[in-house]
Amino acid sequence: MTKSVYEVWFSWPNGTKSRLPVLPTTIEITSGTKNESVDIAGLGEVTILQEPSAKVISFSSFFPARMSPLVEYPNPSKPWAFIERFELFKDSKKPVRIIITGTPINMAVSIEDFNYHEEGGVVGDINYTVTLKEYRFVSPRKINTKKNTNSGDQKRPDTKPIPKTYKVKKGDTLTGIAKTIYKNSAEWKTIWEANKQMFVRRDKRNVKHPGRYIYPGQVLTIPQKQIVTGVTAANPKIVQEGIVSVSLRK
Repeated sequence: MTKSVYEVWFSWPNGTKSRLPVLPTTIEITSGTKNESVDIAGLGEVTILQEPSAKVISFSSFFPARMSPLVEYPNPSKPWAFIERFELFKDSKKPVRIIITGTPINMAVSIEDFNYHEEGGVVGDINYTVTLKEYRFVSPRKINTKKNTNSGDQKRPDTKPIPKTYKVKKGDTLTGIAKTIYKNSAEWKTIWEANKQMFVRRDKRNVKHPGRYIYPGQVLTIPQKQIVTGVTAANPKIVQEGIVSVSLRK
């Protein structure tokens, strides 16, 4: 039968639970910080606030070999069964959970120290002291970091050879010829510059309207240039997937 509003429970990594048969007389909880102090010229000592450090819980009690007024419930496990369980999960490198009813204490902890001894005069009872430290789970969170290989429009060379000359056909324009040869209609100026004298001799109006007046049969000199073509938005993107952040949960 419960004798106190408080109960101290341990939830073990294997899914089982244990309740302490005798309540500790005192439970000490230490909650510190990792603040740093630095000296700055002209200001003196300055404190840099950091995240709080993990809480430390420590207490002492005993595992009874027989019933007594101090035992909180009937038929508790034998003292060595408790000892074996604490030792097992201390060495397992897995966190356990401590729950103290009637208080806000419900947290994952690591078993930092567990010391026990048997005193003369009380045969079978095992006294112990345990130190627990708050455990914070580091939960990796995967996100996709998309690295787009096309910053703007990437260009790639066109290996198709450029003709050295071009014979004008009926309906041709310089912009159309440039689009056909260079894959870029803006390159008409390149063709114009290479053939300007011929154009002007053939039609003086080309002085005022460069390259507008060309005639079938004219053989144009085509400057040699490297042709590049745009890579469209349909290009494949490299997606790098990795762990980029962590979150803490209790």
